[in-house]
Amino acid sequence: MSKELLTGPIPGQSLTDEPGNFPWEQPPETAKPEEALMMHIEKMSSPEFMEGASILMEIGVPVSILTSTSITGAVAEGIHSIDVGLIIADGIKKELVSIAKMSGVNYIEEFSDEPEVEQRQKDNLKTLVTARLKKKGSKLDEVDVTKTMEAMTSPEVEALEDMQDQQEEGGPEMEQPPQEQQEEPVPEANMGLMSRGV
Repeated sequence: MSKELLTGPIPGQSLTDEPGNFPWEQPPETAKPEEALMMHIEKMSSPEFMEGASILMEIGVPVSILTSTSITGAVAEGIHSIDVGLIIADGIKKELVSIAKMSGVNYIEEFSDEPEVEQRQKDNLKTLVTARLKKKGSKLDEVDVTKTMEAMTSPEVEALEDMQDQQEEGGPEMEQPPQEQQEEPVPEANMGLMSRGV
């Protein structure tokens, strides 16, 4: 049995933990988009972040994925809410593009919409990441890289990207809930105390 399975959380543990233990369960540090964006830009201006982001964009990680990852990380740390993240996403994306241009890095905005091209881009990225890790002498193997890639392109991250796209297009269209069929009232005549009106 894997050591990770033995040390991992017990299924259902999150339902029995006391609420408010995690940063994202507390009120965020800021609710102002301007402040949140400045916090991101301050973090992104560090040499370590710029170097890491440049390497990731050079090997093919799209700017949209890095943007979503930055927002998700900040929400998890309790810096701002998801709503604020959606508001400032475009500013984060522009900052990442400027980092790429300053570093002279070729970058892509996002994975292709065509399934075959998207899969090829993801496979190429996985190969490049694995090769770079092996070159650096990392102990991560292909399984670890695959898990990381799956997390970066998880349904949660894609849902966040979809919400960003909807916001950029003017907001999601409000769907009308389906109309429930109303039962015709049964005449009250000849109904006893326990009668169902049948």
